[in-house]
Amino acid sequence: MRSKSDAVMPRHIGIIMDGNGRWATKRLLPRSAGHRAGVKNITPIVTAALEAGVQCVSLYAFSAENKDRPKDEVDQLIDIIRKHIKPMTRGLIERGARVTFSGDTTYFPPDVQQQLADIVGENTDKTAQTVNILLNYGGRSELARAARLAAKSGEVTEAAIEANLYTAELPELDMIIRTGGEKRLSNFLLYQAAYSELFFTDTLWPDFDKSELKELIDEFGHRTRRFGRV
Repeated sequence: MRSKSDAVMPRHIGIIMDGNGRWATKRLLPRSAGHRAGVKNITPIVTAALEAGVQCVSLYAFSAENKDRPKDEVDQLIDIIRKHIKPMTRGLIERGARVTFSGDTTYFPPDVQQQLADIVGENTDKTAQTVNILLNYGGRSELARAARLAAKSGEVTEAAIEANLYTAELPELDMIIRTGGEKRLSNFLLYQAAYSELFFTDTLWPDFDKSELKELIDEFGHRTRRFGRV
């Protein structure tokens, strides 16, 4: 085991923000209240990660499968994105981060698409710490898309696949945190997760705090990563 001074900081953390609906149900509130509480928790957690030295945080905000939920809930999720995406990301950009989006964002209404384009347009420093927000994202569809693009340009190799992923310009995904108690990836960054260290917590996303984030980062720093080697 490494000493505390030798602990390694993950370059890229992915977070599956699960448990908003159950958080609301426990409080006899509508599921939409849980989603709003989850949005409020994004900025403090992401800020804490960036301040700790993490180079990139990827957030599973709206999966491709979320579209299969009841229409009322899907409409509420899209409305939450519409109302909160700009204020949330503006604060992150003002502190020096850049914001990117992964997924097929053409699914969203034109006004939401325009907001996303405006946010990306505000990024000026490609070397800055990055917050990557996954919207209408699915790992399987990303792989299919990358393979199609690779085939158009030549041979389909690992390098060609990687060059056509949404995350092509981002660091390797070192660490994945899933809140809410479930122990699966749910189509989250499947290719990128090949050698990620996985962390599962029973804490529901709106209750996940900076102290628990620090504990998990500390645990990551003391794991031995072999990448298939002895």
